[in-house]
Amino acid sequence: MSELAFAKSFLASLDSRPIKLRADHVFDPEQVGLRVPYTLPRFQPPHPEMPKKTQQAQAPGSSKSASIKVKSARNPTLDFSIPNAPISTTTIQDLKDAVRQRVSDAHGNPVALDKIKILYRRKPVPGSGKTVAEVLADEPDTLAGGKEVEFGTMIIGGAKTLDAVEPSSEVVAEQDIPKPAVGPSGVEILKTDEFWDDLRGFLEQRLKDSDEAKHLAVLFKGAWRSE
Repeated sequence: MSELAFAKSFLASLDSRPIKLRADHVFDPEQVGLRVPYTLPRFQPPHPEMPKKTQQAQAPGSSKSASIKVKSARNPTLDFSIPNAPISTTTIQDLKDAVRQRVSDAHGNPVALDKIKILYRRKPVPGSGKTVAEVLADEPDTLAGGKEVEFGTMIIGGAKTLDAVEPSSEVVAEQDIPKPAVGPSGVEILKTDEFWDDLRGFLEQRLKDSDEAKHLAVLFKGAWRSE
């Protein structure tokens, strides 16, 4: 048989077979023989995470600042401002210290820090280490700086302000005028035994000699009576 005749008979036998395999076709491993293991393609490596942006240290003077106003409508009544306060470094503790410098308790002593509360939008700000910037985290317009921020304050148990109010000239004049002594005065005092006892006690205290102090007191009293 020639090669051409063989090729034609082989192609004819192939035409009699179905072109597509059925859905339930199963290969017999023993008849198919060993095949090269099929390896899955490698997955593409995941994209590396973007490096987190680190906040660069700000140059001196570039920190955002604001005018912080502290008010209290209750006892004590306070209303003062801290101009150009850097909001990134000014803490609630700093505001408490500013309030503490302006008030005292009923006995004139400094108020305890735990009794001073700082409020923002009528709500107490927890902690003392939190900065003003952290309190204003949800207010980007205010964080931009250059605006006025108002905080409230209250003191548990109350306090009084240390206003350095100078008295008027009339009040000062009244305080400088010595008030007349109550009781005997002048020569009437020299006639009392208490005066000479006080004189003897004064001389004894200064001279540290009881006998000499008594001698001088008698001498002074005799000289006065001889006039």
